[in-house]
Amino acid sequence: MLEPHHRHTYPSIPSVPQQPATMAPSLGEWETDQKFHAPHAHKLRSQVWDPVLLRLRQFRLQTVPLPVVAIVAFLAFLAGTWLETVEVLPAPGGPTISIASSGPATRKVLMHEKGAAISTGALPALQNPLLPEQFEKYALDATGFSKARPALTAAESGDNQMHVIPFQTISWYPRITYYPGFVDKERAEKVIALAKKFLSPSSLAYRPGESIPESQNVRTSSGCFLSREMDSTGTLRWIEDRIAQVTHLPVENGEAFNVLRYMKTQHYDSHYDSFAETEYGKQPSQRIATFLLFLSDVEEGGETVFKREGRQNGNRTITDWRTCEDGIGIKVKPKQGDAVLFWSTKPDLTLDDHALHGACPIVKGEKWSMAKWIHEK
Repeated sequence: MLEPHHRHTYPSIPSVPQQPATMAPSLGEWETDQKFHAPHAHKLRSQVWDPVLLRLRQFRLQTVPLPVVAIVAFLAFLAGTWLETVEVLPAPGGPTISIASSGPATRKVLMHEKGAAISTGALPALQNPLLPEQFEKYALDATGFSKARPALTAAESGDNQMHVIPFQTISWYPRITYYPGFVDKERAEKVIALAKKFLSPSSLAYRPGESIPESQNVRTSSGCFLSREMDSTGTLRWIEDRIAQVTHLPVENGEAFNVLRYMKTQHYDSHYDSFAETEYGKQPSQRIATFLLFLSDVEEGGETVFKREGRQNGNRTITDWRTCEDGIGIKVKPKQGDAVLFWSTKPDLTLDDHALHGACPIVKGEKWSMAKWIHEK
C-alpha cells in the first residue's frame, strides 16, 4: 500500500449544533464572527480551511451519486501516485534506469533495461551501422515497418526482400545521387585485394585518328577491369546486384568494373564518360550513367569534381581541366564505402554537358575507386 507523501493536520473545529440544512448560518455571518475573534485565532489557516470544513460537515454525502464518488477517488489516487514518483523520474538520455529513492515515503522505481527501452521508445544499439544488411534489417524491423507493410511476393525476375538504402540528391545539373555506406569496409577491401593482382597503367579512349602525348599526363592512375566471374568470394556479384537495384538498370547493361588506384599527385583530367557521335562515331550502345564507388579513404585530395555543375553552367569555359582549386563546380570527397551515381545523358539520351567530371590530384595518401559504366542497352 502506498504511504502518503505528506500528512497534513488541521486545528480542531468547535462542534456545530445540528440544524436543518435550510437553517444553516450564512457564509457572511460566519465570516463576521471570525473577524470578531480574529485576534485569538490562526488567521491564515482558519480563514482558508474553516469555511471549507464547515460546508463539508453540513454536506449530505448520501446525496452524491456513487459513480461521481468513484471517479473522484480514482483521480485522487492518480494525483497521489504522480506526487510520489515525480521526484524519481529518470533523466532523459538513454534506456537504462536505476533504482532511486528519496526517503521511506517515496516509491522506488525499478525497471528492467529492456522494458525501459520499450517504454521510452529507445531502440537497441546498432552493432555495425555500416554493414548494409544489418542496417536494412534494423530500419525495417525496429521501426515496425516490415510488419505494417510486409514485402510482396515478387515476380520470377524480381526480389522478395525490401531494401533501405540511404541516398541524397546533391545535384540536378547533372543528376548526381550520393549513397553513404553503400558497401561495407570488408567488401571494399576484398575488391582492393583482388584488383592488386591485375593492375596496369590506365589507358584513354581516343577519337578516331587522335593520339595524346604521354607527357600531357591526362590520366596517371593504375587500374584493371574485373567481372563477377573473376571473384570467387561473391563480393563483386553482391555489389553489382545492389547497383542494379538502385539504378533500376539490369546487370547486363553494365560494363565490367573498372578499378583504379591513384598515388600521390596522380589524377584524371576532367572528361566525359559518354561518347559524342560527332567525335567518336555512332555507338552501338551509349553510356548513360556512371556508378562510382570509393573503396578507400583519402587523407587529402582525390575528390571527384564536376566543373560544369549548375543549371546555367553546361557551356562554362574551362581553362584548367586538372586543377580543383579554382572554386568552380562541386566536389565529392572519397570516403570508404560511399558511392556516387551520375548520369551522363539527359532523359532523352542526349549528352548532358553538365556531366563533365574529373579526379583531383592526390595530395596525401592513396585512393582506390571502382567505376561501373552503364549503357542504354
